[in-house]
Amino acid sequence: MNFGEILDKWEAGGKRAVVDKDAAAQKNAAKKNMARASYIQNLPPQDSIDLHGMTQEEAWKALNDFVAAAKFRGLQKILIIHGKGIHSADSKGALTGLVQKFIQGDQRLGASGPADKAHGGSGATWVAVRV
Repeated sequence: MNFGEILDKWEAGGKRAVVDKDAAAQKNAAKKNMARASYIQNLPPQDSIDLHGMTQEEAWKALNDFVAAAKFRGLQKILIIHGKGIHSADSKGALTGLVQKFIQGDQRLGASGPADKAHGGSGATWVAVRV
């Protein structure tokens, strides 16, 4: 029942309709989250950082500064270029694990995933910046 129908019923002297505001708010929030997730996945990265050649300590500090700046600028999606690890002994980039750990532990960041081929494929990770 929409607001107009409720108003018509009320003006006609009918019983007041009971609306579960919490359920409506949850449904609306879920709808917005789904729309945002789809939107963010299809949005091109708005800025990027390249961690190639950095030590883990340097990369962590650079990530922290980069995310702070992205949040301040109101960016929605960023790209972290960490490399594919083709020069690593374990074939997993030295910074790949660090980046994942950083993303998981940072409350300013949300969903993430491997970049598409045009943005670095498995050598980069896109991340949603929380509003």
